[in-house]
Amino acid sequence: MNCKEGLKYFRMPCLWFGVWLLLLTIGASNVWPQTSFGRISGTVADTAGAVVAGATVTVADPATSLVRTAVTDESGFYTITNLPVGTYTVSAEMRNFKKSVKTDNVLNADGRVTVDFALETGQISEVVEVVQESGETVNTTSGEVGKVIDSQQVGNLALNGRNYYQLLTVVPGAVATTDDALDTNLATNTININGNRGVSNNLTVDGGNNNNAGSNASQINNVGVDFIQEVKIQTSNFSAEYGRNSGAQVNVITKRGTNRYRGSLFEFLRNDRFDARDAFAATKPFLRYHNYGYSIGGPLPFPRFGEGGPYFSSGKDKFFFFFGQEWKSIHRFGASNRQTLPTRAELNGDFSFRLRGADGIVGTTDDGFLRDPTRTGSCGLVSGAPVRTACFPGNVIPTARITADGAAVASVYRAMIGLAAGYSDTPTTQNTTFQPPIASDFRQEILRLDYIFNTRHSVYGRYLHDRNGVVEPYGTFINSPVPTSQQFRNRPGNGLQIGHLWNVTPNIINDVKFNASWTDQRIVPSTDYWARSTYGYNFSQLFPNGGQYENSIPDTSFAGTGTFASFFGVARALTALARDYMVSDTLTWVSGNHTFKFGGLANSSEIYQNGRSLYAGSVSYSTTQNPNTTGQAFADALLGNFRTYTEASLDPASHFKFQQYEAFALDSWRISPKLSVELGVRWQYGTPFYAGENTIVNFDPAYYDPARAVSLNSTGTVVILGPNSNRYNGLVRPGGAIPEALAANPNLANVPAVAPRGLYKPKNYLMPRVGFAYSPFNDSKTAIRGGFGMYYDRIEGNIIFPLENNPPFVDSASFENGNLANIRGGAASALAPFANLTTISPDMKTSYTMNFSLGIQRELPWGFFVEATGVGNLGRNLTRQIDLNAIPLGVQLANPGVATALLRPYKGYTGILQRVSDATSHYYAMQLYGAKRKGDFLMTLSYTWGKVLTDANVLTEQAEEGLVNRDFNYGPATFDRRHIVAATYTYTVPFFKKSHGFVRALLDGYELSGITRFQSGRPFTITAASSIGGTRRADVFEGVDLYIRNNRQWLNPAAFAAAPGARLGSSGAGIVTGPDFFITDFSIRKKFKFGETKELRLQGDVFNAFNRNNFNSLQTVVTNSGFGTLTASGPGRSIQLGIKFGF
Repeated sequence: MNCKEGLKYFRMPCLWFGVWLLLLTIGASNVWPQTSFGRISGTVADTAGAVVAGATVTVADPATSLVRTAVTDESGFYTITNLPVGTYTVSAEMRNFKKSVKTDNVLNADGRVTVDFALETGQISEVVEVVQESGETVNTTSGEVGKVIDSQQVGNLALNGRNYYQLLTVVPGAVATTDDALDTNLATNTININGNRGVSNNLTVDGGNNNNAGSNASQINNVGVDFIQEVKIQTSNFSAEYGRNSGAQVNVITKRGTNRYRGSLFEFLRNDRFDARDAFAATKPFLRYHNYGYSIGGPLPFPRFGEGGPYFSSGKDKFFFFFGQEWKSIHRFGASNRQTLPTRAELNGDFSFRLRGADGIVGTTDDGFLRDPTRTGSCGLVSGAPVRTACFPGNVIPTARITADGAAVASVYRAMIGLAAGYSDTPTTQNTTFQPPIASDFRQEILRLDYIFNTRHSVYGRYLHDRNGVVEPYGTFINSPVPTSQQFRNRPGNGLQIGHLWNVTPNIINDVKFNASWTDQRIVPSTDYWARSTYGYNFSQLFPNGGQYENSIPDTSFAGTGTFASFFGVARALTALARDYMVSDTLTWVSGNHTFKFGGLANSSEIYQNGRSLYAGSVSYSTTQNPNTTGQAFADALLGNFRTYTEASLDPASHFKFQQYEAFALDSWRISPKLSVELGVRWQYGTPFYAGENTIVNFDPAYYDPARAVSLNSTGTVVILGPNSNRYNGLVRPGGAIPEALAANPNLANVPAVAPRGLYKPKNYLMPRVGFAYSPFNDSKTAIRGGFGMYYDRIEGNIIFPLENNPPFVDSASFENGNLANIRGGAASALAPFANLTTISPDMKTSYTMNFSLGIQRELPWGFFVEATGVGNLGRNLTRQIDLNAIPLGVQLANPGVATALLRPYKGYTGILQRVSDATSHYYAMQLYGAKRKGDFLMTLSYTWGKVLTDANVLTEQAEEGLVNRDFNYGPATFDRRHIVAATYTYTVPFFKKSHGFVRALLDGYELSGITRFQSGRPFTITAASSIGGTRRADVFEGVDLYIRNNRQWLNPAAFAAAPGARLGSSGAGIVTGPDFFITDFSIRKKFKFGETKELRLQGDVFNAFNRNNFNSLQTVVTNSGFGTLTASGPGRSIQLGIKFGF
């Protein structure tokens, strides 16, 4: 895509884009970008312990010939900052002392490596060389909590799908909320760290943004494991240099070229012939997985200009490149999905077998009842005796009574039965199993260039490109329970970063970066199972020509008695074109025992996205609060009798924008050889997401005037306008220009333009940070570390995006208790109550956390390292959702037969779903960690004992029945896991290293490695269907065991019951806990050496090696059949074979 094509969605000519970029770069003197550099510091003394001032310390990277020097101060201390990730040689020299050299000092991203020297008396020409032992080192300079996954772990551990993001699960405090997936998924909200929401993690590549600004729940580029140098994960009280999000900071450092040419070729294969099926799969799922690629890096020759010498320079010590490509092709059947579908007889209107009595015989007096809504009289028990005056004879609907649209609903289910992997034609729950095919094709390119001008200036550039295409049988972001909404998701990702490092003086360094990331996501139907014409739908839509897929079937759901799996169309297909630009600058100044950092950033995000409105309609069938019900929800559908029908007039699209500015100041102060502290503060100012066309609309109760309220007819289906009524009462919009075509809307006059542009006012935030490290024995082997910090999130765009669907720009209508053949019931659609509105609180605040930690690190003999840390995290201003127009508890029960629209506080509206920022969370944990990073056996082991409580787990979580009281919903978070264990291990078999010939070739070079993880079960909340519709918290009986844990029956049905009347249920949020999770992924490798630099590796990986059933879903609705049973599990054992050649 050229510049003109790429920017047309953002109405920005290429020339002006270039001017904007130049001005932004020049003006960025004042970062959430994570640093891809580290620092080396230490003390130079003599053998008697007296400090040596004025000694020259030199840091050199043999791979690139980078050299930096410093001179020790009066206390013998030195610091050399802004060093790229790598392995360094550090030397110290002073007249009258021997030169001391220490090699193999491994420096990670934002690493703080301490290299001390004890100089021996002698001539400077004499050299004392020490090879540093590998292994995890004690941090004696700062107090943050975090871990580094080094290149050895990245390359050796078995990762399902070879997806680096799974590495996050091995750090203390990490909770995986979904099973490891074999796919090219870009989601990042599946791992919660230290009690934070999944959308709070901040993902960067080489310190540059890698987050999708719209959701904060996906990454732009999923970097291939063969292109990763290391992954740095900071989980608590990190310094003021870091911002954007309150959760973990995850920084992927890509590989770079060196003075030696290095590269690799790799291929990995998987086939279902080697796999086991999961506990619920009807058959072993089909699988073909092919992953292959290559990489190469080294010095890059370039032409020389001027007289004399060769025409080309070799590029060594000067110009380096790294390039890689990777392909992944995954063709498989999805995980088993069990749903309840009608029997074939019921599809034809025959419910006699389902409604047979306790004797199991059809046609006896104890049969159930199927009411005929067109008849008068009784259909049920009268004084204990069955009366069938108003029933369908024999509980069978005559064919002539099934409407065309009812027959279409039946045709949908027939088609789905045809797609099912297994179907039982019996009236039982979960009688159908789906395992539809899923096809994923992924390609990635990476190019990195590094150029060293001289000792003062160096630049680099890195470009990442992903092409990610996936066929998703249940729809992307639609999640239809059955595969009616099959879609193809085309989601390319691009990431560009350019950086300049300037050594202004030996103790002042400036680092400036420009980072751009962009993606054009388009999701389209991949089959015709979404189309009305496929099934013969015949009803007339309220607003014809509403959107691109107006021929889509309506979203269809069932509630009450006789319910079956919902099914959805594709009207909510997404088009999202996103751009994110950021310029940052950081100045580092070393002054004695202080290392100061000052920096800031300017960030601009833009997303062009459609509203995904319900322009194809949404229909629900329910046996509660429906005077036209048969007593069976699916039978209502055959007759066309809906409980509610909702439709929007069109699918809008808006150009959303966001700007954020941040700055920080940080002092790393070495108070004494034993004590170091970090003191910092960060400032953040961010605008809300706003629509460039000013086409978002909000509901603000402060602007609702009861004197101008509308009234409704007796059925609640028609809005009646009085002389002073305002149908748009309470709606507000931003001021400013709007597109000419929309400005002609006469209803705009009824919606005052009084709201801020983003619907709430932005604020300035200050975030103090403090950390310390105390080395009680001054030996770099023990450190007591801790800290505290405040961290604000960046509000996600998804809070604002749905507001483009609100009236008057998008009209909508909602009807109750009608028939699809005549939805309006004679009323004009313009006078129907508005469908659900999504709104935002005018007092919206930015979420933040306060986290703190106190721990101890200790280096032990034989390369062991141990750490114990207490971690706390308090979340405030977290987002949740309430219904401002919810019917108060008990009101509906006290008014049986009254239309719900008449009972709502704000007449003329259905639900008014408002996003608010008043939720909280509390997390406390003890985290234990041990590591051995040298020798033939390498390992890490972590254990977390923690607890997280909250009153809202995600943005869209809504309090029960609109309940405003948050305390009722306070309990264990869905991502609460009391016990977490994660272990990684690699063993190099040492027994035949000294053998020769055939024996060595056959038996030497074996490595075994693996990851083992355990998590205790997740909390579940128990609900029950309400007599007035919907579900509410169930009652729990004291003294009754909550669990059975027998086969797949996990809960005890006798311990719970539906709460009677309008009373709230007595069971608490998260009252029960599901099964635990345990998995081992194992690898075995055989290496063949060819000379000193070439190696061939054969590899076998086994995922879920012990084929354990990790059950992950539970039926939690008491009034549903199958309550308390386990309904799904993770994948079974799977085997992968691979080959890799490196040089």
